[in-house]
Amino acid sequence: MTDPHNTPDPADRRKTGGGYWQSRVRGLLQVGAGNMFASSVIAGLVIGFGLDAWLDTAPIFMLVVGALGFVGGMRNARRSLLAMGRDDEPRDSDRP
Repeated sequence: MTDPHNTPDPADRRKTGGGYWQSRVRGLLQVGAGNMFASSVIAGLVIGFGLDAWLDTAPIFMLVVGALGFVGGMRNARRSLLAMGRDDEPRDSDRP
């Protein structure tokens, strides 16, 4: 005979960080934030290189637009990681 008080509570699993698949999804979201950052920097460098080649200037645009890509990539990656952390907090509908 099984004990009804021994069944795992879904709220307990939420407190401990979830199961296997939830940790895998969290890892994929973290990799996605890194890819988002890297692609923003690379896109800024490529656009700056194109502007420098078109306007026949020194690597001024590549540095400026690359720096803007760096700042934008950091901002987007931070926003993505913070949104992932907010998913762990209990919602009003989950509270007793």
